[in-house]
Amino acid sequence: MNATTADPVSTSDSSLAGARRWFAEKGLRRSRNDRVLGGVCAGLARRYDVNPLVMRVLGVLSAVIVSPLPYVALWVLMPRDS
Repeated sequence: MNATTADPVSTSDSSLAGARRWFAEKGLRRSRNDRVLGGVCAGLARRYDVNPLVMRVLGVLSAVIVSPLPYVALWVLMPRDS
């Protein structure tokens, strides 16, 4: 019997794995060390070279003013640091 290996996920894949690969290629990864809730704000701060506290304040303001749904979506879509 031959063991088959899984095909690598392409960035054009419309699955969750494809979305996570796209985020990883763009340098957007949730932080494992510098996280408060899910590591989303710390990952965005690291990617865009912003102070994590500033990004957290912006995250809270956007959750209060707009909706917490974008944060939750990023939490699901952004892969965790390895």
